[in-house]
Amino acid sequence: MKKIAIVLAIAASMGTSSVYAGFGSLSSIASSLSESVTGVSSSNMDINGFFTQAKATNAMFTQSRTALASLLASKQDSDELKAKQKSLKTTSDPKEQEAIQKQIVVLSNTVLEASKKDEAGTVAKLSALNVEQKQHLLDSATNFVIASLTARELAVGAKQVGMSLIANPRSLTNTGMSLVEAKGVVGDITGIAKNSTMALVEYPKLFKKAGIEFKMPTSSSDKPKVLNDI
Repeated sequence: MKKIAIVLAIAASMGTSSVYAGFGSLSSIASSLSESVTGVSSSNMDINGFFTQAKATNAMFTQSRTALASLLASKQDSDELKAKQKSLKTTSDPKEQEAIQKQIVVLSNTVLEASKKDEAGTVAKLSALNVEQKQHLLDSATNFVIASLTARELAVGAKQVGMSLIANPRSLTNTGMSLVEAKGVVGDITGIAKNSTMALVEYPKLFKKAGIEFKMPTSSSDKPKVLNDI
């Protein structure tokens, strides 16, 4: 428990802006949390720990979705995503980071939704990926699944956490978040859990149709991959 507390405290001190500072660092943060908070669910985790893990989970989910979208997007959309990722890494302004992050999420969602509708086209794109791209795809998909599994576990107690915050807003003191921000994080985790079918069912099926072998993680405690730019 002491190790858990130390890791959570360190991650919490980094703040949201640091979590979004670079996609390469997100996997490291999430990896540390996954390794050190194994078996810690929202039901027995303190508020600070819950939000630290929730933010890391949301960050890894967003990062992995963006990586998948970059591989499945048209050249124009892929270049735009990469440009926005670069901008996200180079800016230090929290508001600008948030704005860029939202743009990345919107574009990634558009690409992935389109890929689901055009199954034949998506399978063809997957089949045409080179060795390096396929490895990046598998690493991204691994993190996508782990984030979804973690969100499902956190979502079990998310409602209780939300009610607790309304009853006692002061419990947020050590998180550095406002009540509105905290509600947003709870909403993000709940949303990821509700929409986890894409990561856990739909994309693994597409990989199989494209002849790509994907060993899907079965536990949120599985070690995430470090995603580098490609």
